[in-house]
Amino acid sequence: MFPRQIEEELFVTCRTFESKIPAYIAKRLKIEEMQEFLDHVHTCKECYDELEITYSVMQGIRQLDSEDGLASSETMSLELSLYYAQERVRRFTLACVVKYALSTAAFWSVLSTLWFQLRLWMP
Repeated sequence: MFPRQIEEELFVTCRTFESKIPAYIAKRLKIEEMQEFLDHVHTCKECYDELEITYSVMQGIRQLDSEDGLASSETMSLELSLYYAQERVRRFTLACVVKYALSTAAFWSVLSTLWFQLRLWMP
């Protein structure tokens, strides 16, 4: 790729990232989007900074909206929020792997049962 193409792709990726910041903060990203979001935030300093600013502003607004004006139990640092999001993606991926492994084991057990049953029925 040429440097201009890389720069244009990065710009499109950053614009897509920035459009997903509100959904990330509201915890409305799907797992697939979350993984792309996290991958990008860990590799792009400018987008991390943008997320940090938006996240801080939203946390400040939440504090102002709370009745006592103090930090609520929902308030957490951006780093902790990113950690929990990464853990959510990891758990989802692990659950998918386990699901596929169990499905595969069930398939092969049914197939082997049928095979042995056919061998018993055939002379």
